[in-house]
Amino acid sequence: MKTTHIKSNKKVQTSAAAMLNLLILFSASEKTAAQTSTGIVGIDHVGINVPDLNKAVTFFNDVLGFTPVTQLGPIPLDADWKKLNHINPNTGAVTIKMINAGNGASIEVFEYADNKGSKIHPNTDDIGASHIAFYVKDINASVQYLKSKDVKIIGEPFTMPSGDTAGETWVYFETP
Repeated sequence: MKTTHIKSNKKVQTSAAAMLNLLILFSASEKTAAQTSTGIVGIDHVGINVPDLNKAVTFFNDVLGFTPVTQLGPIPLDADWKKLNHINPNTGAVTIKMINAGNGASIEVFEYADNKGSKIHPNTDDIGASHIAFYVKDINASVQYLKSKDVKIIGEPFTMPSGDTAGETWVYFETP
Protein backbone atom coordinates (compact mmCIF):
# COMPACT_ATOMS: atom_id res chain seq x y z
CA MET A 1 0.00 0.00 0.00
CA LYS A 2 2.75 2.41 0.90
CA THR A 3 4.34 1.91 -2.50
CA THR A 4 1.04 2.67 -4.22
CA HIS A 5 0.73 5.85 -2.16
CA ILE A 6 4.21 6.99 -3.24
CA LYS A 7 3.40 6.21 -6.88
CA SER A 8 0.10 8.05 -6.54
CA ASN A 9 1.88 11.01 -4.95
CA LYS A 10 4.38 11.08 -7.81
CA LYS A 11 1.51 11.05 -10.31
CA VAL A 12 -0.06 14.05 -8.54
CA GLN A 13 3.29 15.88 -8.50
CA THR A 14 3.83 15.08 -12.18
CA SER A 15 0.28 16.21 -13.03
CA ALA A 16 0.74 19.42 -11.03
CA ALA A 17 4.05 20.12 -12.76
CA ALA A 18 2.46 19.45 -16.15
CA MET A 19 -0.45 21.76 -15.31
CA LEU A 20 1.94 24.51 -14.18
CA ASN A 21 3.95 24.14 -17.39
CA LEU A 22 0.73 24.31 -19.37
CA LEU A 23 -0.31 27.54 -17.59
CA ILE A 24 3.13 29.05 -18.21
CA LEU A 25 2.92 27.98 -21.85
CA PHE A 26 -0.49 29.63 -22.32
CA SER A 27 0.67 32.79 -20.57
CA ALA A 28 3.86 32.97 -22.61
CA SER A 29 2.05 32.09 -25.83
CA GLU A 30 -0.33 35.08 -25.42
CA LYS A 31 2.66 37.41 -25.15
CA THR A 32 4.41 35.64 -28.01
CA ALA A 33 1.28 35.99 -30.15
CA ALA A 34 1.13 39.73 -29.44
CA GLN A 35 4.80 40.17 -30.32
CA THR A 36 4.38 38.03 -33.42
CA SER A 37 1.32 40.02 -34.48
CA THR A 38 3.11 43.35 -34.08
CA GLY A 39 6.43 42.04 -35.41
CA ILE A 40 8.30 43.56 -32.45
CA VAL A 41 11.61 41.87 -31.70
CA GLY A 42 13.25 44.50 -29.49
CA ILE A 43 13.88 48.21 -28.91
CA ASP A 44 16.02 50.06 -31.45
CA HIS A 45 16.16 53.51 -29.88
CA VAL A 46 14.58 56.10 -27.61
CA GLY A 47 14.05 59.56 -29.09
CA ILE A 48 14.53 62.80 -27.17
CA ASN A 49 13.73 66.30 -28.39
CA VAL A 50 16.56 68.57 -27.18
CA PRO A 51 16.95 72.35 -27.19
CA ASP A 52 20.59 72.19 -28.40
CA LEU A 53 21.72 69.22 -30.48
CA ASN A 54 25.44 70.02 -30.13
CA LYS A 55 25.25 70.21 -26.33
CA ALA A 56 23.31 66.94 -26.21
CA VAL A 57 25.75 65.08 -28.47
CA THR A 58 28.73 66.47 -26.54
CA PHE A 59 27.22 65.34 -23.22
CA PHE A 60 26.37 61.82 -24.39
CA ASN A 61 29.74 61.44 -26.11
CA ASP A 62 32.17 63.19 -23.76
CA VAL A 63 30.51 62.48 -20.39
CA LEU A 64 28.83 59.10 -20.96
CA GLY A 65 31.17 57.77 -23.65
CA PHE A 66 28.41 56.99 -26.15
CA THR A 67 29.22 57.06 -29.86
CA PRO A 68 27.40 59.34 -32.33
CA VAL A 69 26.76 57.18 -35.41
CA THR A 70 24.41 58.88 -37.89
CA GLN A 71 22.99 62.30 -38.63
CA LEU A 72 19.99 63.25 -40.71
CA GLY A 73 19.04 66.73 -41.71
CA PRO A 74 18.20 69.40 -41.38
CA ILE A 75 15.02 67.99 -42.86
CA PRO A 76 12.29 70.48 -43.77
CA LEU A 77 8.86 69.38 -42.58
CA ASP A 78 5.78 70.12 -44.64
CA ALA A 79 2.52 71.39 -43.14
CA ASP A 80 0.75 68.02 -43.42
CA TRP A 81 3.57 66.22 -41.55
CA LYS A 82 3.52 68.87 -38.81
CA LYS A 83 -0.24 68.58 -38.42
CA LEU A 84 -0.17 64.77 -38.39
CA ASN A 85 2.63 64.70 -35.77
CA HIS A 86 1.35 67.52 -33.53
CA ILE A 87 4.18 69.94 -34.40
CA ASN A 88 3.62 73.69 -34.26
CA PRO A 89 3.08 74.94 -37.85
CA ASN A 90 5.81 77.61 -37.40
CA THR A 91 8.51 75.19 -36.24
CA GLY A 92 11.38 74.75 -38.68
CA ALA A 93 13.39 71.80 -39.99
CA VAL A 94 14.50 68.91 -37.76
CA THR A 95 18.05 67.60 -37.38
CA ILE A 96 18.51 64.13 -35.92
CA LYS A 97 21.59 62.46 -34.46
CA MET A 98 21.65 58.78 -33.46
CA ILE A 99 23.94 57.87 -30.57
CA ASN A 100 25.01 54.30 -29.86
CA ALA A 101 24.67 53.67 -26.12
CA GLY A 102 26.65 50.43 -25.89
CA ASN A 103 25.04 47.02 -26.11
CA GLY A 104 21.43 48.16 -25.76
CA ALA A 105 19.08 50.50 -27.56
CA SER A 106 20.45 53.68 -29.10
CA ILE A 107 19.44 57.24 -28.21
CA GLU A 108 18.12 59.52 -30.93
CA VAL A 109 18.44 63.21 -30.13
CA PHE A 110 16.71 65.70 -32.36
CA GLU A 111 16.45 69.47 -32.54
CA TYR A 112 13.83 71.51 -34.34
CA ALA A 113 14.95 74.80 -35.87
CA ASP A 114 12.88 77.74 -34.69
CA ASN A 115 11.23 75.42 -32.15
CA LYS A 116 7.89 76.90 -31.16
CA GLY A 117 7.21 74.28 -28.47
CA SER A 118 7.58 74.73 -24.73
CA LYS A 119 11.07 75.65 -23.53
CA ILE A 120 10.25 74.63 -19.96
CA HIS A 121 11.63 71.29 -18.78
CA PRO A 122 8.62 69.06 -18.01
CA ASN A 123 7.92 68.08 -14.44
CA THR A 124 8.36 64.40 -13.71
CA ASP A 125 4.60 63.91 -13.46
CA ASP A 126 3.79 65.78 -16.73
CA ILE A 127 2.31 63.73 -19.54
CA GLY A 128 5.11 62.91 -21.97
CA ALA A 129 7.90 63.40 -19.42
CA SER A 130 10.38 60.56 -19.67
CA HIS A 131 13.72 59.24 -18.54
CA ILE A 132 16.31 56.68 -19.60
CA ALA A 133 17.64 54.17 -17.08
CA PHE A 134 21.19 52.82 -17.37
CA TYR A 135 22.72 49.77 -15.73
CA VAL A 136 26.01 50.50 -13.96
CA LYS A 137 28.55 48.30 -12.18
CA ASP A 138 28.93 50.59 -9.14
CA ILE A 139 26.31 53.30 -8.65
CA ASN A 140 28.36 55.23 -6.08
CA ALA A 141 31.39 55.37 -8.39
CA SER A 142 29.10 56.42 -11.26
CA VAL A 143 27.59 59.23 -9.17
CA GLN A 144 31.05 60.46 -8.17
CA TYR A 145 32.15 60.44 -11.81
CA LEU A 146 29.07 62.39 -12.93
CA LYS A 147 29.61 64.92 -10.14
CA SER A 148 33.21 65.36 -11.30
CA LYS A 149 31.79 66.33 -14.71
CA ASP A 150 29.46 68.90 -13.06
CA VAL A 151 26.37 66.82 -13.84
CA LYS A 152 23.46 67.72 -11.57
CA ILE A 153 22.58 64.71 -9.41
CA ILE A 154 19.06 64.80 -8.00
CA GLY A 155 19.21 63.43 -4.47
CA GLU A 156 21.34 60.51 -3.38
CA PRO A 157 21.26 56.88 -4.53
CA PHE A 158 18.16 55.20 -3.11
CA THR A 159 17.82 51.47 -2.47
CA MET A 160 14.31 50.05 -2.77
CA PRO A 161 13.45 48.50 0.60
CA SER A 162 10.67 46.16 -0.59
CA GLY A 163 8.44 45.11 -3.45
CA ASP A 164 9.27 43.82 -6.91
CA THR A 165 12.46 45.88 -7.11
CA ALA A 166 13.69 45.36 -3.53
CA GLY A 167 17.45 45.80 -3.34
CA GLU A 168 17.76 47.81 -6.54
CA THR A 169 19.48 51.17 -6.18
CA TRP A 170 18.83 54.18 -8.40
CA VAL A 171 19.44 57.91 -8.66
CA TYR A 172 18.35 60.59 -11.11
CA PHE A 173 20.62 63.07 -12.87
CA GLU A 174 19.97 65.84 -15.38
CA THR A 175 21.48 66.25 -18.81
CA PRO A 176 22.14 69.71 -20.25
